[in-house]
Amino acid sequence: MDNNRKMNVLVLGASGAGKSTLIKAISGTEIITGVGEGNTQKISVYESKTWPIRFIDTKGFEYNIIEQMKTIRQVKKYTKGQVTNEQGEDLGIDAVWYCVEGTARRMFTNNIELMNKSIKGWKNIPVFAVITKSYSETDIPENIEAINNAFAKTKSVNLKGIVPVVAEEYHINEEVSVEPKNIDELCIKTLNCMDEAKEIAKENLDRMVLEQRRYTANAVTAGAATTAAVIGAVPFEFADAIILVPLETSLTKGIFKIYGVDFSGQLVTGIVGSAMITNIAKSIIKIATDKIPVAGAVLNGTVAAVIVEALGQAIIAAAEAIYKGQLDPDKIDMVVDFIGNKVKESKYVGSTVTFLEENAEKLQGKKAKEIYTAIKGSIESAVSEKELSNE
Repeated sequence: MDNNRKMNVLVLGASGAGKSTLIKAISGTEIITGVGEGNTQKISVYESKTWPIRFIDTKGFEYNIIEQMKTIRQVKKYTKGQVTNEQGEDLGIDAVWYCVEGTARRMFTNNIELMNKSIKGWKNIPVFAVITKSYSETDIPENIEAINNAFAKTKSVNLKGIVPVVAEEYHINEEVSVEPKNIDELCIKTLNCMDEAKEIAKENLDRMVLEQRRYTANAVTAGAATTAAVIGAVPFEFADAIILVPLETSLTKGIFKIYGVDFSGQLVTGIVGSAMITNIAKSIIKIATDKIPVAGAVLNGTVAAVIVEALGQAIIAAAEAIYKGQLDPDKIDMVVDFIGNKVKESKYVGSTVTFLEENAEKLQGKKAKEIYTAIKGSIESAVSEKELSNE
């Protein structure tokens, strides 16, 4: 098998089913999406940097029969053309992901028929039913049964599997959220349905799983850090930073869940209650207060965001070490020390004071969230430049 070849996956489903959000979660490509409506108006191709998968995104199936026919013709025209890109790579269809919204609680046989008409020229093509927005664990068995019943009426579809997923973190309320899940499972099952995919070495699959989970965990960390900037801007002493404990606790649990790590409440408490992390934050504030004319609340919020970002990255590193068997989650002191040292060595912690000093005048009147975003952008830009210089 040519290891450079990518598997081409046609993504179909009703408008608003979450196709674009799913593609974004895997490819990392920003795709404009809306709430309750479809936004993809033409076929677009997106490539994942993590998985050997190329996504072919389509206009969603609408209730209007004329729009349905347009979508069918659009897909047929694309697949019939056997389009190739400038590198001569085949952009034909290897598999189909048919997206069904889990929160809809129902499955329309008519939509499967529309899908079948779209891929009629591709007999026996592997099809995966993807239950998007699977926030409720109790609804999943019912949704799977409904999908099985609907596909049973269309014998010609080669249904390979049904995978419930959550593509991006979903907040039920301020304290409860559903973490992204089963994205790597969907990708692996898709790759394994091809003979060529079976040749992918286990280490490559493990690497891709880790990269996907890292991408997801980074997104969750960024969201938590942004929230911390707002929470932290409320006047308080960092010695009393208990205000951030619920957020840090949720972040810690969320990242461990993304990596499938079994963890105890004692481990989470040890990480969140680490004196080293609080002391690092206090030292940044002390140094910055003496040198930088930024309002105290704004500075607190900025440092809160930076510390939560650094903590998230450290927990990601610990979760990966546990996943690889390099760190034992039952040895709590060792894990806490590992995370504390990662926070201490963090590029975010090390660069914050320098950034604030060099940009003091530009930061006047800015909110904590804006300053944190600027710090993060500066660090990521520096990392990108370093990577380019090493190529």
